[in-house]
Amino acid sequence: MGVDLSTVKVLVVDDQLLVRTLISQVLRNFGVKSEAVFQATDGNNALHVLAARQVDIILCDMQMAPVNGMDLLKEIRCARTPNPPNLPFVFLSGHPERNNILLASKLHADGFVIKPPKPNDIEKNLLTALERPRPAIDPFGYLAIATGSEYDTRNFELPLAPKQSHDLDLLLDRFHVDKEIKAVVPGDIMSKDLLDQNGRVLLPRGVKIQKVQLAILAKYQALYGVHTLAVAELPHDQMIMYQDYYGINPE
Repeated sequence: MGVDLSTVKVLVVDDQLLVRTLISQVLRNFGVKSEAVFQATDGNNALHVLAARQVDIILCDMQMAPVNGMDLLKEIRCARTPNPPNLPFVFLSGHPERNNILLASKLHADGFVIKPPKPNDIEKNLLTALERPRPAIDPFGYLAIATGSEYDTRNFELPLAPKQSHDLDLLLDRFHVDKEIKAVVPGDIMSKDLLDQNGRVLLPRGVKIQKVQLAILAKYQALYGVHTLAVAELPHDQMIMYQDYYGINPE
């Protein structure tokens, strides 16, 4: 059975009013209801729309400011909106360079329509994306995919690389405690590797947990099989030793 487009809610994201208007009209011609077509002028505006309503698919430009299409897709895949992290997502772009296509693929974009968009291409990609089996929800798997933008650098801080040190191991073991996720705060230091229920390392021993990582763990405890975290509660003088290992202040 095909997709009934009269029941589909679509978010169109583009910084050009003409493009948004054209695509919205094309969608209505395909049977999407006028009240089910929403518009946003850039990725930041789209995040506000997604915070307020559920949609079934996004058609999105790539080059926008202050939040571009890649950053919007990463926000969604990392479960930073109320919409499902595996929401269907199709790019509309006049920049089909290989690196853009590869990055879009890593973030599991569902399609790539070259601008100026042709109605047949929009329809084909729309239906394909809606009918395709969705990728598994795995927000942690997308955190380390860098989009290369300033926005990504600010909002998705790269985690510290774990250090191999006997003294550091002794320090983490000495001050180890188990905490429920709700009691953990950003900046707490992992005293043991955090593994998901399949044995994959989500957070290595010795690194500090970030706000975005903690939010994912709190939201998807059942998915990852994680309900407590092993952290090291270091006194101030021991925190200085930790700082020496990493060359930063972890607080």
